[in-house]
Amino acid sequence: MKKDDQLVMHHVSPEVRQLIKLYAAVNNCTQAEMLERIVLEWHAQQSLSERPPGNEDE
Repeated sequence: MKKDDQLVMHHVSPEVRQLIKLYAAVNNCTQAEMLERIVLEWHAQQSLSERPPGNEDE
């Protein structure tokens, strides 16, 4: 994650920051790495949900 992206954590609520901290500890990574994983997974899920129907076999 780029240095500028770490500012995003300041926009996250304290409750969510705590969850990210806990998930990072469980997954043995930094909070920034955990946030990056969450964002990447979110984008992947959004991409899947935006595919037009009928293209599953392609």
